[in-house]
Amino acid sequence: MAVLPFTGAFKGGEKDRRRIFRTAAGVFARKGYHETTVDEIARAIGVAKGTIYYHFKNKEELYLALIQEGINLLKERLCAALAGAAGPDEKVKGIITSLLCFCEKEKDLVFLFLKELSGSYQHRELLAGMLSECLGTIRSVIEEGMAGGTFRQADPEITTTSLFGMVTISALHYTAYSRKIPLDSASTAIKEIFLKGMAYSSTEGGHC
Repeated sequence: MAVLPFTGAFKGGEKDRRRIFRTAAGVFARKGYHETTVDEIARAIGVAKGTIYYHFKNKEELYLALIQEGINLLKERLCAALAGAAGPDEKVKGIITSLLCFCEKEKDLVFLFLKELSGSYQHRELLAGMLSECLGTIRSVIEEGMAGGTFRQADPEITTTSLFGMVTISALHYTAYSRKIPLDSASTAIKEIFLKGMAYSSTEGGHC
């Protein structure tokens, strides 16, 4: 199924579009996909149900467009974090900070991402495909560090997913209990653990 962009004529432009998707994400996160109705989403947003159907032919299309919107927003955050970073270690620091901030600001979207990764096959495969570009961005930084001698040699795919998992699961630990993520301390701890663990050492021996 194609995921259609939301192109509604809502006042407020891009800011209002983000608000609409964030509100819908909150409804889906609270009630789950199957228990949520289009009527509830329309009421939460403050529009008529017909307005929703004007842009999306059904609830699933809205849901998938919402997921796509979240992925696009995550990609924007990652690209912005990498734009001013000098080397792979600084880029990793930027990735960690941007991911944590995304998890804090977009709690409902992150919850939906994690839920769908263990959900129905159709949605899981679609989300995995959407996430692949974000993970690819992170992987390119990891590979850059390995190629330049900043990071030790390791499986780049496992290293990438490990970094992504460290950040998202750390964030989930707080959001699951409705607690604010301690961005400074969490960011510092993850950076130290990851960068020290990946730091290249000329005295490294072979594998057992």
